[in-house]
Amino acid sequence: MEQNPIVIDNGSYEVKFGYSDAKVPNRALNALAKDKYGAWYLSNQMNNIKDISSVTIRRPHELGQLVSWELEGTVWDYCFFNPDEFPNFNLKETKGHHLVVSETCMTLPELSANMDQVMFEEYEFESLFKSPVAGFVPFLNLQDNMKMICGKGDDVMGDLISNMDSQNIKNPYSDFNLVIDSGFNCTWIIPIIKGVPYYKAVKKMEMGGRFLNGLFKETISYRHYDVTDETILVNNIKEKCLFMSPTSYMDSFKNKDRYSVDYVLPDFQTSFIGYVKDKKSNSQLPENSQVITLTDELFSVPETIFHPEMAKLLKPGIVETILESLSIVPETIRPLLVNNIVCVGGNFNMPNFGSRLATELQRQLPTDWVCNIYIPEKDCELQGWKSMSQFAQNTDIYKKARISREEYYEHGTDWTTKKRFGYQNWI
Repeated sequence: MEQNPIVIDNGSYEVKFGYSDAKVPNRALNALAKDKYGAWYLSNQMNNIKDISSVTIRRPHELGQLVSWELEGTVWDYCFFNPDEFPNFNLKETKGHHLVVSETCMTLPELSANMDQVMFEEYEFESLFKSPVAGFVPFLNLQDNMKMICGKGDDVMGDLISNMDSQNIKNPYSDFNLVIDSGFNCTWIIPIIKGVPYYKAVKKMEMGGRFLNGLFKETISYRHYDVTDETILVNNIKEKCLFMSPTSYMDSFKNKDRYSVDYVLPDFQTSFIGYVKDKKSNSQLPENSQVITLTDELFSVPETIFHPEMAKLLKPGIVETILESLSIVPETIRPLLVNNIVCVGGNFNMPNFGSRLATELQRQLPTDWVCNIYIPEKDCELQGWKSMSQFAQNTDIYKKARISREEYYEHGTDWTTKKRFGYQNWI
């Protein structure tokens, strides 16, 4: 009997990996770090850094493209052959295993060919299937740990759910999805038609977790302390504290004192990463502790995703980018795409992001269109891996789509890139 394939969501911030029948993937940071004392830390070893000040981080991805297989291969080896940290993923060797892996949308053909070469010639996988994460989303069960947000409000959403139940439809218009993948490097808007990305209408926003980190660093450094070298600290504050304005920036700004947060900076004795001070608690802070009070920074930084002009960027926001993408797809299926928007990526963990996007987008659409957004209830960054594992469990489609090692050696890298996996085949 054939082994379950290995599924890897190779994100630019984090690698999610595991067997296709696993319920939750293993996670490993996709980076190499060097602290100010010259010690190196690979992947999850970064969580053991005692002094996070002035840590230098190098990643295999640059500008959204996987450019360094020397570093990426080291991270993968850490994931594959590390049973002490990942006991449920004890891989003796990769030879003979089947692989399902994600790659960046619109990957350059030369870099995509590099991946094929590494997979078959170095790791010696028996077969390979790769695609952007959006290509796996049609196989995702949208009723499983996903919440639906309707741009027209709860009343319309209730009617939609009752109609779905009465027709016994699991996922209406499953052939049509508009995938919004907002990750660490950037945000992709990808229409999916009949399970295939419609590449002519794919749009990329140069805004992701990395951009928010940089802007947040700049804001804190200007208003409080210089944190330009504190990448890990700023990223931690971002993940714990930032949120999207529920209705509009001005409404939140009027109540900024109510949203304020006191963040206690690390002193490397009682805390190595810092923590949010509990306002209800009367406990005394450690002596000489430093506290920064964050008010409108908490929502003004994420607001740049909707209004980049706040960061002095002359680029369209996420709503304008979605409308631009919709204008390129055939007119008859635009309402179907809007009716099935699926959000994946770690940035959607920010509170209110999904509901705000549904409200803002609905305002710009024709009145007879209904904007429905499906967003995970938690751990949005894992949704891509879950869709990939469900695809791998759909054995008939998966076995027809993958290519074997023998086919690779017979046809070569140009054939796999141009005829099977590359975006050129669909343009």
